[in-house]
Formats: sequence, structure tokens, C-alpha cells
Amino acid sequence: MLGAYAEGRGGGLDEHADALLATGLFRPSELRLRVGELSYGQRRRIELARLVSEPVDLLLLDEPTNHLSPMLVEQLEQALEGYRGALVIVTHDRRMRASFTGSRLELDAGLRAA
Repeated sequence: MLGAYAEGRGGGLDEHADALLATGLFRPSELRLRVGELSYGQRRRIELARLVSEPVDLLLLDEPTNHLSPMLVEQLEQALEGYRGALVIVTHDRRMRASFTGSRLELDAGLRAA
């Protein structure tokens, strides 16, 4: 799993292990698992960790909480709180919409800003 997170990033695996653990999405014992041994949720966490740890200006997330456990949704929300770039989330998840504190644009039988 650590190799999947580090793919294309350069540097040593130890450096990437520290960065991955800092996201709070994984325990140290999980870092040596092979991707084929991971659950669907764990695979999504690798994707999320790569997204929030890369220095990019914009994240576009389409229904990011679909098929995630409640615990993983909370971890996603915590990871996104620390994200410094622009964030566009398209979601039907009422809980995520209620907890989101940024600017919003809602589409509901037309266009309106909220």
C-alpha cells in the first residue's frame, strides 16, 4: 500500500510513510499490506491521501462519500478541513452539506447561490 501512495512521487518510502501516517487515515501496521489485500474503503483512503497531500490548487470531488463507511466519511471531512486550495464538491449527502462551511452554489430546480 505504501508503494501505491508513493508511486511517482520520488524520495524514499520512509519519507512517504511519515506523510501517509500524518493524514490520520492509516495505522502503521497497515502500511505494508499489498493493495490486493485492502478493502474497497482502504483503497479509497489511499486515493484520498494522495489527493489531500499533493500541492494542487483545486480538488473536484463528485459524490466523494458514496460507498464509504461513516468512519471514513468523517476521516474524509477531517482531511478536507486542512486542504488549502479551492474545493468543489458535488454531493447529495445531506450530512456533508450541513457540515460544509465554505461558499456554496446549490442547484434545485434552477440556479441559486446560498
